[in-house]
Amino acid sequence: MDKATEKIILEIEKELKKKKDLEEKLRLANERIKLLETKKIEAENAQIVASIRQLNVSPEELQSFLSGIKAKRGTAECVSDTKDVMEEKAV
Repeated sequence: MDKATEKIILEIEKELKKKKDLEEKLRLANERIKLLETKKIEAENAQIVASIRQLNVSPEELQSFLSGIKAKRGTAECVSDTKDVMEEKAV
């Protein structure tokens, strides 16, 4: 092989190594993102549980409340009713 061809082959190998390194970094970044998303959901869930516990409602009351929300979902009335009920329970 001539020197020009050898030089190109070396450049190709170098770029392939860079590509492999970048793919590994991307894989690690994707794993980190999944972990962070899981932690975010756990934090949100903990916040929801804490908020519900502050309301001091029984499991039955909570179930009834959530059933009411589900039945009215998508209406403006549901949004205002939910806000009113939550404010009443917080007081």
